Amino acid sequence: MTGSYTWSKSLTDASGNGDNLEESGKRNFNYGPSTFDRRHIFVSTFTYTIPFFRKLNSVGKVLLDGYEVSGIARLQSGQYLTVTGNTSIGGRRADYIGGDINQQGSDPSLQWFNTSVFKSAPDDRRGNAGVGTVVGPGRYLWDFSLRKRFAIREKYKVQFQADLFNAFNRLNLNNPDTNFSSLSFGQINGSAPGRNAQVGLRFDF
Repeated sequence: MTGSYTWSKSLTDASGNGDNLEESGKRNFNYGPSTFDRRHIFVSTFTYTIPFFRKLNSVGKVLLDGYEVSGIARLQSGQYLTVTGNTSIGGRRADYIGGDINQQGSDPSLQWFNTSVFKSAPDDRRGNAGVGTVVGPGRYLWDFSLRKRFAIREKYKVQFQADLFNAFNRLNLNNPDTNFSSLSFGQINGSAPGRNAQVGLRFDF
């Protein structure tokens, strides 16, 4: 069994070579949390061989003994997002007019953050909203695997494996719409995949 926790902070004026910076000549204007910044990440893994059926008779031992279960859990905080808006001269940062940004509504999927603290920037200047001021939803995933290997002969083996991804079918929301000019501004319109199961057999010879 393993476990790790990472507490980090990544600040930059460009997260990658492909970034389309709004004001490329002013590094401070683009300075803030990077797009890959995740402040808190906890990961745990385990592998366990089930020992309860070792003393069964030959048939029961073949069918029930030797199973191995493993899993991985990943819990992480959300991405830092920047609020933008459309103007007559193109897309740019929105204006921040003051207030608690990360205040959610009664239904977080319909109002993930406080949309009333932003407005569209005028055409004659850049918006003053900072980089990465909105914190998106986190991710909470538990994956499990069950497997057993059957030896048919010395050279022939069959492995059974069953996998569950997002085993508890937790709703992991996608990032909200951060474009002030969008009708769905502040809303979340999708989620990561729900529970997914697969079963397989592998024949080694």
